[in-house]
Amino acid sequence: MAPRAYNSESRLQKQAELKERIAAAAAALHARKGAMATSYAEIAAEAGVSLPTVYAHFPTQRELLVGCTQHAAAGAPVLPIDAVMAASDLPAATELLVDAMEQQHLYYEPWLSWRENRVIPFLAEMSGDVRDQRAALIAKVLKAHVGPGEHREAVAGWESALSFDFWHRLARGHGLSRPAARRVIVSCLHAIAASQAPSKSKTLSRRKR
Repeated sequence: MAPRAYNSESRLQKQAELKERIAAAAAALHARKGAMATSYAEIAAEAGVSLPTVYAHFPTQRELLVGCTQHAAAGAPVLPIDAVMAASDLPAATELLVDAMEQQHLYYEPWLSWRENRVIPFLAEMSGDVRDQRAALIAKVLKAHVGPGEHREAVAGWESALSFDFWHRLARGHGLSRPAARRVIVSCLHAIAASQAPSKSKTLSRRKR
């Protein structure tokens, strides 16, 4: 029985590796031309497998996109949540968040710049989940440094300012340098936070200088 178990495990491992190879090929193609314009035949050619093999592992577009997003996420910069929450004050937390989000935006730009979350339901759902997670973190940061309360308007403003679309408009649409784009975003976050807690505006201004 031991040899059979070993062979079975070996086959499963090979199938997992093959599935990952297909997902990597699809992710690479999606980055270059977008998911909507990528065919299964192109994925098969990129991965060096047959077309039926691709369908066997990813029968639907949703399953393919799950595999692609998991592959991409495995190499993405990690958001330093613990460091952000442990920041000594709001300006320090702001700087950490802006820097971390810039790294994520740069990494995901090849995929996100296609804006396919507007036309593909799975990507729309995933974008919504990411937005909700970011908003939840922002709410915790504001509660820790601004004070108790929901801070609904501030959370909405911060989430929007930290989004890929806002960063992309600054960096690509307006052609700002990365440092300039960061300064604009940080200034937006400071202004929004100050509007929620006027007594802290002087602290924010001092830190900015």
